[in-house]
Amino acid sequence: MIKKFAKGLAVGSLVGGALGLLLAPRSGKATRQKLVDEVDEATNLTLDLNDSLQNFQDSLGTLKATASQLLPAFKAETQQSLETFKFQAEPRIAEINKTVAKINQQLEEG
Repeated sequence: MIKKFAKGLAVGSLVGGALGLLLAPRSGKATRQKLVDEVDEATNLTLDLNDSLQNFQDSLGTLKATASQLLPAFKAETQQSLETFKFQAEPRIAEINKTVAKINQQLEEG
């Protein structure tokens, strides 16, 4: 999809620039020079776009590699933290449930 966009951008730039230059009221020499300048500019823009896309792909590859290295460790640490929290919270939750049961019993007797 990006290749189609880049191709369309380049072709559109060239066609638009050429038509604009050919329809402009200039001398033949000035028109040809302007056309050459527009083609050069379109070529440079296309090359810049290709460089940017390549840099983006390289960065994406680096990100994927980094993520594949970091995510397993992060997952393990998170799992360990969750297990520790559960271990610490279970006695407290049991105590809270006992207290709630006592309060309910006292309210029913009350």
